[in-house]
Amino acid sequence: MGFLSKIFGTDFESQKRVAFEEIERQFDAEKVNSARALWLTMRGNNLSVSRRFEQAIKDFKEALQFEPNRIPTIISLGMAYSHCKGMYKKAIDVLEKAENLLKLADNPIYNAPLFNVQILNLYYALGNSYFFIDNKEKAIEYLTKSLETAERLGTLKESGAISEREWEEARKMIAPAVKNVKWLLARIRI
Repeated sequence: MGFLSKIFGTDFESQKRVAFEEIERQFDAEKVNSARALWLTMRGNNLSVSRRFEQAIKDFKEALQFEPNRIPTIISLGMAYSHCKGMYKKAIDVLEKAENLLKLADNPIYNAPLFNVQILNLYYALGNSYFFIDNKEKAIEYLTKSLETAERLGTLKESGAISEREWEEARKMIAPAVKNVKWLLARIRI
């Protein structure tokens, strides 16, 4: 972020226009929409980390116009909704769509360690959203699935299916979510 953008804020449309122009120069016409969806998803994820959920949601929705069934984008959109008070039911709808698409997917990337981190986050966000609409049974179900996904990642490391480096990367990403899941499960069971 440049000095002026720190003072005056970010012009998201100009930023997107410049990125899309570069994408059009670098990619074949058949891959442009996929690259646009990826760029918007990445920016949306960065905005989510900065807790700028309104703009992140706009980016995820626009990305889905380019690739409507892009599972990582759908998960990110649902997670952004799950962080916005009063949008828990919308989060559940979006995240359950992602879960259903995962069941239909037959793509090797969905077995990759970093994608499993997203699956863990999907289940955590579902559990969290169900908690906030006071459906403790569903909250426990999805929070438990989140912990099972974390255990599966550990099993992949122990079996040698993923490298030590991949495991360390995944472990760093899942540690905060696992901590939050355990805290929320303890809170539900009180």
